[in-house]
Amino acid sequence: MILVSLTAEIGASKHGSSVGVQKLKERLVAKHPEISEHMVLIRQKQCFLEDFFRFAKNFEDYYFFCKDSLIPSMRAVFKKGGFPIVLSAEHSGAFGIVQALRSVHPNKKIGILYIDAHADLHTAYDSDSGNLHGMPLGMVLNRVHSGQNSLNPQEIEYWERLCALDLPRGALEFNPKHLIYFGVRSTEASERKMIKDCVIPLFSVQEIRENISNVVAQSVKYLEGVDLVYLSLDIDVLDGKIFSSTGVRENNGLHPDELKELFNKLLRAFQERLVGVELTEYNPELWDGTNPDEEVIWGLLEDVVLEMREKC
Repeated sequence: MILVSLTAEIGASKHGSSVGVQKLKERLVAKHPEISEHMVLIRQKQCFLEDFFRFAKNFEDYYFFCKDSLIPSMRAVFKKGGFPIVLSAEHSGAFGIVQALRSVHPNKKIGILYIDAHADLHTAYDSDSGNLHGMPLGMVLNRVHSGQNSLNPQEIEYWERLCALDLPRGALEFNPKHLIYFGVRSTEASERKMIKDCVIPLFSVQEIRENISNVVAQSVKYLEGVDLVYLSLDIDVLDGKIFSSTGVRENNGLHPDELKELFNKLLRAFQERLVGVELTEYNPELWDGTNPDEEVIWGLLEDVVLEMREKC
């Protein structure tokens, strides 16, 4: 296993989640010191770039961070063949991670298990907020080329450059049907249209709550024929009334015990094809002092280490 610490907060709407990465990293290394042997640290560099992109905040810094740091670092991890456990500050990093995986395996069919309250399918064309952590899957799919935001020629060029970063000529396109959502409940019209048009599987909180085993079994069927699977967990999938330590809380989410069961069943069901796990958006700076938030995410992190130890 390779521990990847990704502390960049370029795409976040609220800051402080890098503190969460640091806390979990220190705790994990203290209990499992062997995991630090090949640890990878990916930090955000301070950039002073001219802002020309109007519809994605910090786009210039994000573009060069992905191009020069995130994607090359993750490409090296995947080339080694180790199993990365990625602690990321916020979810915009998922784009660079998936892009690196596609770069190393351009002819492989890749699946994504996405546990999140949000679809993260926005693009610069249709985002109201401009927050990049709402766009990583929009970048991976790169199917939206119009919307309420009218990009100028320079912005279009750089958006396309971003979405194509590091992909070799002839690489397989990502199939939207190989993206599976769990717990997504806060979407906007353009995202709902994309989910419907692309027939992206989505398991609601209610479906998960009623029969987790069936949800996992259906997920396995959806990804039959997929070669490699990446699992990304945004902790805001939890009910915002229960879990406060995250930047964009949404109510009516999963309870900690439900998430733990779903997470573990997915780890077991996809263990042979799983090539990495990401835990993201844990922000202890936002903790309201009530529930034991850190213990919830620590328990999930421990589950990854224990479940994937055999694979590694």
